[in-house]
Amino acid sequence: MRRMIFSACLLLLPWLLYSGTAGGEETGRCDLVYRFPTQNHALLDARGEDFYMYCDRTFEGEKSTPWQAGGYGMVRNPFRASNGKIMFSKMHEGIDIKPMQRDSQGEPLDLVYPIAPGKVAYTNASPQLSNYGRYVVVSHKVPEGIIYSLYAHLARVDCVVGQTVGTANSLGKMGHSGAGINKRRSHVHLEICLMIHSCYDQFSPPTNKHGIFNGMNLAGIDPSPVLRACSKGAPLSLSKHWSTLKEHYRVRVPTHGQTPDFLRRYPFLYKGNKADPLPEAVDVAFTAEGVPKAVYPAAGRVAQPTVISCTPLPTLQQNVTVNRVKNSSENAVLTASGLRYINNLFWQKTNLP
Repeated sequence: MRRMIFSACLLLLPWLLYSGTAGGEETGRCDLVYRFPTQNHALLDARGEDFYMYCDRTFEGEKSTPWQAGGYGMVRNPFRASNGKIMFSKMHEGIDIKPMQRDSQGEPLDLVYPIAPGKVAYTNASPQLSNYGRYVVVSHKVPEGIIYSLYAHLARVDCVVGQTVGTANSLGKMGHSGAGINKRRSHVHLEICLMIHSCYDQFSPPTNKHGIFNGMNLAGIDPSPVLRACSKGAPLSLSKHWSTLKEHYRVRVPTHGQTPDFLRRYPFLYKGNKADPLPEAVDVAFTAEGVPKAVYPAAGRVAQPTVISCTPLPTLQQNVTVNRVKNSSENAVLTASGLRYINNLFWQKTNLP
């Protein structure tokens, strides 16, 4: 009998850890199962047109509503490269998920839930204060550190800061608040992010209304493969998933021996010997979208952040790197925006903003 009870407990353990309940406690640091934030699971059936919300587009004189523009990455503002290939120059930081139900007025009825157990870190209930409109940020404890999920364009917010939430807690109702969204294109915008700097509010522009939870201080990966990987209830190792991200460029950055804030919070990114002092410079590998993929001890010193490698493309680098690297791959350098981004990552309290 004891063996049967023990076996039953083992079977229930993943559910207890990951499913969450309306009054559930936040789990400790463990790999999580990431759930869909709404009842729309069409992604699992390869029905992208039923999952992603489209954008209105006019390209080369033709109007269209491509659902692909609701995906993550460089998927907006098409242009034709020198080799004739159609490429895109505008970054979409997350994914836009279509509603499943609407009322007689066309307003979405879908409720939005956390993708994993966590704690509500921030809410913005004033749609005019952000392009995200009404949005909620939830923090999640994982072995790699604390990651964040963001849910934007809500019609209302149902949670409060500090609230512990499971996947059965409503964060809010899907809507179309925020810049450039209308009722026809109602959706929830989802991001899975690392925080750039925990002191961002100390050096951010005066226009910042959201402290450290400003979208500019969150670097997001594509949520879609994360949701797919957990579709059968298995937890996902974020560090293993991070290793699959594609490096696009690498920047050598002086550290002066000071460990930057993001490496203290996300030590899994550092590929050197963690027992050794941080070298005078490190090489940071980025995805094209600007997500830090890994940090390596540098082979030499630099006086200022310097691009040391860049993937060749049939267009200028600024067109595909969120305008953070410019020119061709042979003479790639950081743009003013790219330098500002690096400075934000490596900002120390002893530095000037």
